[in-house]
Amino acid sequence: MEPFDILSSLDAELSARCDWLPNIESLDFVNDPTRCGPYQCTTTDLEQPNIGPHALKSTQKNYIFLEYESRLCDILRILKSMDDAEARGNMEDRVIQELVRINRLKEIEWSGQRSKHGIKGAVVNTGMALSSLSLCGSCS
Repeated sequence: MEPFDILSSLDAELSARCDWLPNIESLDFVNDPTRCGPYQCTTTDLEQPNIGPHALKSTQKNYIFLEYESRLCDILRILKSMDDAEARGNMEDRVIQELVRINRLKEIEWSGQRSKHGIKGAVVNTGMALSSLSLCGSCS
């Protein structure tokens, strides 16, 4: 496949997937959010699917989220392997923005689970608001 065809195909897939991710009612984490502290991630964490203290269990409930995160990371690897940095740049940014967005969803769920359980039964107000879905925030 020619680089332009690959970019065109990935662009179509990315556009379809970005609009498709369904509402996630809750996520099952490998670690207990009440014991592992606040959610923290870095840009390098975004480039590898499902790693770190906030990794998700491989359950049916998490399947759609995990598959989507994994595919976005696959697309990012494909783009980084291409020689034409100028052509891939905009799409690379889109993929990273989408990875940031879905990690913010994971962060909201993590914080929600922390506040539901609280510390020794007390409810903890984490101050997390849905406005954190914007592109500026704790993932850096």
